[in-house]
Amino acid sequence: MDNVPSTVFQNENKFQYQLWHKNTLVLEVFLGEVKTLSKGKLPFDLRHYTTVGYAEWLNWLKRRVSTLQRTYMNQLYKQRRLGRGHVEVINDSNAISPIDLFWIKAGHHKVDWDSLQVKRDFLMSTALTSLEGKLDPKTMFAEKEDRISILTTKGAFPKAIYQNYILKKGDNAEYEISAHRIAEHLGVSSAKAFLGENNIVYCQLFTDDNISMVHALEYVYPFDVETYVDIYTRSLELFVDNAVVYQGLQRLFLFSYLISNNDLHGENFGFLYDNETFDIIGVAPAYDFNAAFDALGDPTLYDPTIVENLEKFAKNNLDIIMRLGTLSSVIQDDPYLSEEQKQEILIRALYITNVSG
Repeated sequence: MDNVPSTVFQNENKFQYQLWHKNTLVLEVFLGEVKTLSKGKLPFDLRHYTTVGYAEWLNWLKRRVSTLQRTYMNQLYKQRRLGRGHVEVINDSNAISPIDLFWIKAGHHKVDWDSLQVKRDFLMSTALTSLEGKLDPKTMFAEKEDRISILTTKGAFPKAIYQNYILKKGDNAEYEISAHRIAEHLGVSSAKAFLGENNIVYCQLFTDDNISMVHALEYVYPFDVETYVDIYTRSLELFVDNAVVYQGLQRLFLFSYLISNNDLHGENFGFLYDNETFDIIGVAPAYDFNAAFDALGDPTLYDPTIVENLEKFAKNNLDIIMRLGTLSSVIQDDPYLSEEQKQEILIRALYITNVSG
């Protein structure tokens, strides 16, 4: 079953997998059966089920660790001489992530939360090698604690975790800095970013032991969303009675429209939640801008969902509108944006201002 080593099933009572939230055992998976032990700490897209069955668990598991569509991730898998299935990912990294406290323990693992922390990329040496999209032999065949965590570098572009930062290099990683400067000027929450040594961009994490993030796609997954339109619309509908989150989404969408971030899919924005209560406490700071600043001069050609609601968003966030008037002073000396990109931003800024009335 699922290519799990036969040693896992020495007796019927031996679990196949355990899902943990830090030091709390959330559920156990036996031979095709699932036992929930802490319903209050289930992942968000499993919480709406009356009973979590094996099919629901397996779907969540595959979404958690899937990397088959990620060119960079497949390259890392090849260099590491690992398979590409969820079993291999769990065996390598226990499905840890920099955005939350969930992790998975297989029946043959002898690990706990504290021992797993060494699998995060706290060593600059492993972080740097992962940024190149490959690992040298010494790292590849080193002990587990010296390897990078596959899941922490999940994505289309090379990235790694070092201390409290996500590191990026190449592939327009500097756009993270440009986007943060613009967001900071507008008063929009975004991940702090700056350029370090070796042209590495440092993007500060905004999660810790107290606060985690759930991707928008995972949060709205039970509602059968299929497109960006569905995700944006459904997110707004779900939080229409939560003033903090509802306004945070509007500000995020306004900002994404301004910088023509056409990569705002369901895993590129999300919600912050309390790690004890699992209450949603806000919209996560804007992040991941490698594919932003990409437009053709006509502000009505992009982001149809946001454009349709632009007037409402603008009127509900007039403080942003007021700051758009001085935006040119922020972007005029930006070393990473072309003149065409700067002009596109100003065109969009004017368009937003006009529709705000």
